[in-house]
Amino acid sequence: MDFRVGGRETSRGGPKGGPVHIFESRYQDIVPNERIIFAYDMHVDDKRISVSLATVELEPKGAGTRLVFTEQGAFLDGYDDAGSREHGTRELLDALGTVLGREPARA
Repeated sequence: MDFRVGGRETSRGGPKGGPVHIFESRYQDIVPNERIIFAYDMHVDDKRISVSLATVELEPKGAGTRLVFTEQGAFLDGYDDAGSREHGTRELLDALGTVLGREPARA
């Protein structure tokens, strides 16, 4: 992960013996403690299944932070759909919430 404007992130994985899922992104805008915007492609093996633009907004809320995730996606050739993407993103954000709930707040 190269977390800077213009930086890239790539992740590969999948079930043993199954298809390889590939995430390739580029950071478009980063405002510390406020906003991250990134564009990304998703592939299954050699087939690109979607292209998305995602925005993560961070807002102070009480003693914590509210995270707002907005994504505009183009799902290609029937290989992906918005419902599956929303489900996967929700699982990732729930896992993040669980981890952050266990760690003490940092100053």
